[in-house]
Formats: sequence, C-alpha cells, structure tokens
Amino acid sequence: MAFRPGGSGRAHRERRTLGLMALVLSVCLLPAPLRAQDGGGSESSDARQAALRAIPWQSLTAADRPEVQRIVTDATLYRQMPTRVIDCDDELFAYLVDHPELIVDSWNVMGVSRLRLEPIAPGRYRVADTAGAAGDIRVLHREGGGAAPLRMLLLAEGSYQAPPMPSSIDGQSVILLRAEPIEERNGRCYLTTRLDTFIRFEGPATKLVAKTLKPLILRTADHNFVETMRFVALFSRTAETNPDGMVRLAGRLEQVDAATRDEFAARVRVTADRYAERRRLRENVALEQPATWVR
Repeated sequence: MAFRPGGSGRAHRERRTLGLMALVLSVCLLPAPLRAQDGGGSESSDARQAALRAIPWQSLTAADRPEVQRIVTDATLYRQMPTRVIDCDDELFAYLVDHPELIVDSWNVMGVSRLRLEPIAPGRYRVADTAGAAGDIRVLHREGGGAAPLRMLLLAEGSYQAPPMPSSIDGQSVILLRAEPIEERNGRCYLTTRLDTFIRFEGPATKLVAKTLKPLILRTADHNFVETMRFVALFSRTAETNPDGMVRLAGRLEQVDAATRDEFAARVRVTADRYAERRRLRENVALEQPATWVR
C-alpha cells in the first residue's frame, strides 16, 4: 500500500508533523524549525473572544476552571490555526480524535516522525520526541462527534530543552478543537475543523524567548495543524478505498496495544462498508431517474 503524506519522506521528517492531539506540543513548547510554512492563522481580538466564548466553562470541574482561566488570561501567545475543510468520514474522525496514538504510531511506522504518545489513563497522554520536548496532555471536555458537531478542550503541560538553550522552557497550553460535519448530496462528508490555542510560558526568561521566536512558533503551529488535517483526510480516504491496506498498517503498529489495533481495523472495515453503501444508493437513485428526451 503506497500510503504517505504529500511530499518527500525526508521533508516530512524535517517538518516533524505531529498527530491530532500531539500537535499540542508544537504550540505549547518551542517547535523544531520547518522548511516549509503555511499561513492563514489569526491572532485577532475577535477570534480570541469567540474562542473564549466557545470554551465549555460550565462543564469544567471546580479544580480545572480556575486553571484554564489562569492560562487564557495570562497567555503569552494566542493563535487560531487556519480553518480547514477536509473530506473525511465523520465517525472515523471522531474515533481518531479519541485515539491519537493511532496517528502518531502510523507516522512512526512510515518514518514520518519519531514521536511517542502514550495513553496513561482515560483522556490522558504522555508525549515525548527526539527534539527535546516532553509533556502531558489531558482531555478536560469532550462532546459530540459523528454527525454532531465535535468540541474538545485540552490542557497541555510540558517542557522543551535543546542546545543552545542552557535550561528548559516550561509552559502550559489550553487547546480548543472544533469540527462541524456536513454531508453533501453526493454522499461525501466534509468537516470544517478549527483549533484555538492559548499558550502560557513560565518565567520572564521564557516569555522573552517566546516573543523573540513568536513568528516561528506560530508558523510552525499553523503548518502542523494543516498537515495533520491533510493526513487525517488521507487516512479516511484510504480506509474508504483500500481497507485491506489499512488493516495491514494496523497490524504493523508497535506502540498501540492489540485490542486497539483490532478495534481500529474493525472501524476501517465499517468505514469502507458505509461509503460502499452510499455509492450503491446513489447509483440506484440515478437509475430510477426518468429519462429526459430532447426533441
């Protein structure tokens, strides 16, 4: 199965494109340099206020609410990533959001990245990469998915240390992921995806570094989100058109337990069957349409 993201393998290894939730580290921590950049993100006051209103404040626990408030109020950086509309099965998208380790491990198998994303508890992940970044990600709120709009709020905490920096840079990030599905008349599902990030670096020195490297941090975050959404769309398309290849890929995953691999393979089959049924329905409708005669 020829299943690779667009571009050369070397270019993608240099980009260090991350997985759905693992890309949080690219904006919570200092990212590795990129060769190519994508624009289109926003730091506007309107975008920031809209993101604040979209945070599910009433659903947060008494312990989490003040922590989220502290980070968004004292954020060193705010960024709304470029909005992306992707051709992707809504059910499979929701499943991958809940199992980001599948994306990360797939990229490791294909040589795209060397990132480790380890589930340590329900809704909690430990992340580390070879560039010097490490941290924890926690799901604070999750709702919707499938045919319903999806909303997820994440809290990331971590550090980054690599030469020539003499000490680590610590930070926290509040991440708001939203996806709104729509099924077109041709039976294809499209998702409008948005990601808002509030980043707070610890200490005066790290804030100075963050401001100095702000353009690089924001361009990297934009690029990683764009590439991640592109990869997820490719993942969905391949599950639809080549489920056997995807099942073989599932069998090669090394950082995912056997139960998750088996469940993922079953989800791939269901996705392929769902799109095959939609195609059959469209073909039947087309056959039932009365012929139009031109005199």
